[in-house]
Amino acid sequence: MFSAVKTVVKENWDNRVRMVRLANYESKAQNNGTVFGFLWNFFNPALQILVYWFVFSIGLQVNPPRAGYPYIIWMIVGIIPWFYISAALQQGAMSIFGYSGVLKKVYLPLAIVPIKTVFSGLITHIWSMVVVFVIIFCSGNTVSDKVYQLPYYTFCIVCFLIGWSLFSSAITVVFKDFQKILTAVIRLLFYISPIVWDQGNLPQAVQGFFKWNPFAYVLQGYRNAILYGVSISETIDTAKGFWLLTIILFLLGSSVHMKFRKKFMDLI
Repeated sequence: MFSAVKTVVKENWDNRVRMVRLANYESKAQNNGTVFGFLWNFFNPALQILVYWFVFSIGLQVNPPRAGYPYIIWMIVGIIPWFYISAALQQGAMSIFGYSGVLKKVYLPLAIVPIKTVFSGLITHIWSMVVVFVIIFCSGNTVSDKVYQLPYYTFCIVCFLIGWSLFSSAITVVFKDFQKILTAVIRLLFYISPIVWDQGNLPQAVQGFFKWNPFAYVLQGYRNAILYGVSISETIDTAKGFWLLTIILFLLGSSVHMKFRKKFMDLI
């Protein structure tokens, strides 16, 4: 297991410049051929926010779980990182299989392919967060004095997604039905995560069960950092569970990746 981790880390470190270039190219390629080009990094999250705001705030008349911020502000601070997470869960799983055309023509260290997908999504996520702060300030609201903690929670997401992408990209090549199952799981995760509703309204027993959801920690962390000024030290118990799961996932992902990588070219 640890030899697999060493290989994965070494390949990514030795090819870090190439990986960043590929991630940046992949991020830019998403808007190639469009009229607005780069501006879609702002338009796309803004349009999605508008849809969810209309459905939940106007249509369902959902109230903000805490006083001090309107529902739209509370929602977007949680839903923008979810956009990154959900996209990376799917794209990470398809990263090797979807990159098969390139891998057959050009040599690339296979370990960088899933991880460059995570960083490609991160670039888009950073621009989306700019939209979040613009909306907050333009609506006359302010951010908390703990906003400097935000990079920590983004780092948490990236670390979790790296382990996930290593694991899921290998499984998808071997078992192609995995992608279909994953789509259904992601839909479920949207509703059991504190994205458009607050878990604080649930019974204690149910809240305890949902705390095992790793995304609940980072999504609530975004709100704690930007809106409520809750220190990282106040959620240390939940953080321990999150990082334990993240480390296990990275070890497992590295092992599965190295176990099946010799078969990748034959299967894709």
